[in-house]
Amino acid sequence: MKILIDIGHAEGSGARGNGCEEHELCTVIGRELKAIFEARGDEAVVIDFPDRGNAGDLAATAQEANRHGDAVCGISLHMDCAESAGARGGHVCYVSARGKELAEAIAGHLCALLPGRAERTVKRSGLYILKHTRPVWVLCECGFISNVGDCALAKGRPREVALAIARGVQEFLRTE
Repeated sequence: MKILIDIGHAEGSGARGNGCEEHELCTVIGRELKAIFEARGDEAVVIDFPDRGNAGDLAATAQEANRHGDAVCGISLHMDCAESAGARGGHVCYVSARGKELAEAIAGHLCALLPGRAERTVKRSGLYILKHTRPVWVLCECGFISNVGDCALAKGRPREVALAIARGVQEFLRTE
């Protein structure tokens, strides 16, 4: 099965915190996620346009995602940021009914690893990537880059974050 992995935001256009940059951390998590899927026999395609601004990155990502008509799902990797250093935890955004199923499957694992948010999944109909991609698509906030603990986990143990997401995807695919 083909799974698409989007590295959220172009270089320098995403969140920053604790000496880290969102694109950089999500690139490492994405690399781990690709390796996990491929080790399981799936095809994993990383979509990344690091040299474009945010709007250019979003448009190019949606266009590239839609070229892969045989993809079973897509995952955008992000890290949140908040003014309060105490804000923490992961969550998964979706727009469609199938997206909600994928989001819930991923959130069960991701939010166990990165607890702290009241809502583990959130319907976000205004997010460009969720509105303009044809495969089932979710956006994973892999914690808060502004939180020391979340940032340290993403930076120091990116494979654990990737494994949590991969477990959710595998759970979702078993229901297909």
